[in-house]
Amino acid sequence: MRIFLVCLCAWFVAQLMKVIINTIKYFVDKKNGKVAKKVTIETLFKLGGMPSSHTATVISLCTCIGALEGWNSNIFAVAGVFAFITMFDAIKVRLPMGKLTDEFKLVREAVLGKDLKKLKKVEGHTLPEVIGGFIVGASVALIILKFTPLFPEYVSVFETLF
Repeated sequence: MRIFLVCLCAWFVAQLMKVIINTIKYFVDKKNGKVAKKVTIETLFKLGGMPSSHTATVISLCTCIGALEGWNSNIFAVAGVFAFITMFDAIKVRLPMGKLTDEFKLVREAVLGKDLKKLKKVEGHTLPEVIGGFIVGASVALIILKFTPLFPEYVSVFETLF
């Protein structure tokens, strides 16, 4: 259960960082006279953007397993493969699909004259966004693993709740 809570924290930190980054972008764009994209509560649950919360989650999982079960364990290898597939998918599959969706919308609008705002875009990640998620996930996991042994009574409370 402890690993699950660490992964949840890593996901939340990454999503919170997206809100902060998008808020800063909003004010910078507004100050420069550009069209500014508003930050709403939905931004907290948005896919895509810096940092990758998927990457943060799977890297925190790998870090926890490596630290708790051993860096040479079979379960760490499984988690590492899972993390690699997740990061590869974000960059090499979902990002191009998102770009393809944009192109498809333009072609369809040009041919049929229909606006496709309801067409859901698949959000992928750039390499810097994945690297950002990697740093967030590893950092959150290492920080929590470092300091939770100091507070075992709080960890046990969370473990009994879940």
